[in-house]
Amino acid sequence: MKSSVYFLPIEKISVLYDFIKWTGVFDSIGEKDTIALKIHFGNSRHNNHIPAEYSKEILRVLEERKCFAFFTDTNVLYRGERENTISHIKIVKLHNYHNLGVPVVIAGGSSGKDEVVLEINGKHFKNIYIAKEYSEVSGMIALTHFKGHVLAAIGGTIKNVGMGCASRKGKYAMHSNITPQINISKCIGCGKCVKECPVEAIELKNKKASINKKKCIGCGSCIHTCPKEAINIPWSSVTPAQFQEKIVEYASGVISQYAENKFFAINFLTKIAIECDCASNPGKFLSRDIGILVSKDPLAIDRASVDIIKKVNGKDVFEGIRPPYNYQLEYGEEIGLGSISYKLIEFK
Repeated sequence: MKSSVYFLPIEKISVLYDFIKWTGVFDSIGEKDTIALKIHFGNSRHNNHIPAEYSKEILRVLEERKCFAFFTDTNVLYRGERENTISHIKIVKLHNYHNLGVPVVIAGGSSGKDEVVLEINGKHFKNIYIAKEYSEVSGMIALTHFKGHVLAAIGGTIKNVGMGCASRKGKYAMHSNITPQINISKCIGCGKCVKECPVEAIELKNKKASINKKKCIGCGSCIHTCPKEAINIPWSSVTPAQFQEKIVEYASGVISQYAENKFFAINFLTKIAIECDCASNPGKFLSRDIGILVSKDPLAIDRASVDIIKKVNGKDVFEGIRPPYNYQLEYGEEIGLGSISYKLIEFK
């Protein structure tokens, strides 16, 4: 069966509220529901994020449904301006998401350790680790700025939910297959990583930190503890295919928590850059602004996004400059996350 994907051309963005109402996608949301609006708040060095005024129109519809909604994201694994809650909130305020009348929750705690474990029994993971707040809500709306990504090839709904809802331990597990690496030349032997490690996998040898690979659980705590940035993520230890399949398993696990008709996806095909919004310089735009897609199917909406961008540009703008993105779509369909067959319905 084909999944419904609704499309609003960018030229009609002024009627976004009417479009959302017309789709009827949110009709299953009731006044007792708590809805997490999963979003990426952007970067202080560019404006590729979803504009706050677009979200305002979506909130108008949710207000009529009388549910409790809040914006949310998790702190990142790597070092940067979104690595802790205080600096993350600065980005929220910079891009005016604090002025929309609903709360903002940085899920998983400032250290990224406030997590729950979900059993999924997948090919890559038997258990996944997600920020606990996402297990406490009735449903989720993934608000996704669609763009490129160095490993996922496309940063769509699957990436937003799979990586974006994971705890720090979960993010590390998707990015890497091996233990964090220590640059001995930078290590000053302060011992802070030794104290921070929850499983006593780190010790000082000859006044330098050393990680026991057999004990390490890949939580990433030591990376953020080190004052000299001597501990790093071995990014190259995972292939694009592995990475994409891993985020699919995480996305599937997150979405499976919610009752039928309580997960929704909105993809914004605007400022479609070659790199993710996390990058301080996301690079050139691969396409003009196109529009907004809405669906209940995370696979269908990402497939439709790629197809529409290809149609508008007369070519696949991601091909050749990014890894293939088909791994996530094919694997997602294989494990039942959704369908890559869809019916596109355009707002007239």
